[in-house]
Amino acid sequence: MSVRVLVVDDEAPARRRVATLLEGEPDAEIVGEAANGLEAVEAIRSLSPDLVFLDIQMPGMTGFEVIEAIGVDAMPAVVFVTAFDEFALAAFEVQAVDYLLKPFQTDRFQKAFRRAAARKGQPEKEPERIGQLLDAVRPGPRHLQRLVVRKGERILFVSVGDVLRLSADGNYVNVHTPDGVYTLRETLARLETRLDPERFARIHRSEIVNVDAIKEVQPWFHGDYVVILRNGEELRLSRRYSGRLLGSE
Repeated sequence: MSVRVLVVDDEAPARRRVATLLEGEPDAEIVGEAANGLEAVEAIRSLSPDLVFLDIQMPGMTGFEVIEAIGVDAMPAVVFVTAFDEFALAAFEVQAVDYLLKPFQTDRFQKAFRRAAARKGQPEKEPERIGQLLDAVRPGPRHLQRLVVRKGERILFVSVGDVLRLSADGNYVNVHTPDGVYTLRETLARLETRLDPERFARIHRSEIVNVDAIKEVQPWFHGDYVVILRNGEELRLSRRYSGRLLGSE
């Protein structure tokens, strides 16, 4: 069974080298290439590759930010392509995460690809490994700082501080901001785990709000409340989630 591969690197020669080496692997099927982080996020979401060769040091949006935008649990298998020094690479070794150190040789590439291909269909440890890697090499805030969203054919960055609320729409989330509503291909439950709980609160099974966007909360019926945002929107706060927001837990 073939391994569907996405190649991500901001340098065209680097993408060509990976693609050329993949052509020598009978199990590899290249399903796409991406020249930056935004393209990578869109390609991962739309193509659902089995494996991503992911450059880390890309301008605008790093490989680590691509993973944060997709979500660790939703990421396919990854072989990181990096120019990090040996000290930083110790974290890759500890977490048993595949990587290629630029410039890499053919035999090292083959080893990384075949190791990743052998794990196809056995992804249970991948999210844990990648999550621990991010913790090790990206000290600082662990919560999302910005969202990668779609507006028609455009892909945009939205700072989480600009988000008023997030509403579920099946396997998508509508991101409500003062400038409009954007679509994010993600579930609300998964997104909630990556948001700062000090800044965002679930008020309903299909709604999360930015606490700073709330103007007031008024009692309603049967233990429920009405949340009034600063822009005048009124939302239901269900009794199930009221303790977290109102501080009665």
